[in-house]
Amino acid sequence: MPWMELSLNPLGDWDEEGLTDWAEALGAFLTERGKEIKTSLQLLPGYQILRMGEEQSAGELLISSSERLIVMMGLTVKNAGEREFAEMVTRFARQMGAMALRAPINYVAEKEFWRGLGAQDVLEPSLLREEIQKDKVGVEPLYKQSLLVTYKDKPALCLEPIFCTARPNGPVSLAARRLEKLLGGGRPIGFASRVSAYSPWEFERRKWDDLLAYSRLQAYEVLEQLIIQSLPLEYSTPFNG
Repeated sequence: MPWMELSLNPLGDWDEEGLTDWAEALGAFLTERGKEIKTSLQLLPGYQILRMGEEQSAGELLISSSERLIVMMGLTVKNAGEREFAEMVTRFARQMGAMALRAPINYVAEKEFWRGLGAQDVLEPSLLREEIQKDKVGVEPLYKQSLLVTYKDKPALCLEPIFCTARPNGPVSLAARRLEKLLGGGRPIGFASRVSAYSPWEFERRKWDDLLAYSRLQAYEVLEQLIIQSLPLEYSTPFNG
């Protein structure tokens, strides 16, 4: 399915704490226009899903905090009412601090609508054919504790730290041990992963696993530095060693 993305000029920093109020405001907007739609917000590692209704075919907004991106899913802009709703979502996204809004394109009229707002076509990712080269894998911070795994300096995977029941196979770095003591009282810490919305590739499961394996040690080190930077100075010193 083709997609278009509208770059936004956010009015402030990402307001993750305001998502619940934002969801209620969208529901109120629809109610005012005669659509009794109940909205619900599902929280997942690194992103949220705002569901516009209770039926299975209800449209959704995928809200990626880590990439400051809002994705419209199952929502069209075929008529004046839907276009008004899309414009309101765009305004709210800007107020929430989103950097971009992405929408699916099913009709020519939708493409013309989004192009009129300044949206650009999103290149469709292609399957990565080559083997993962370990020295081309990197890790960068995203939002709060979210991390970005890069491949050849391009976005590949988003990582979200989570508590686990057991440590992953392989060596456990000192950074991972320190994080366990700092955040989890000794509980193992791992990462939930998903493909970045800006990855130019799709990954087979094996290559996805390779990206995780090659980035794991560096991911713990980058996460440790993010945690240290967020701590008051008197608490950060013991974890610098």
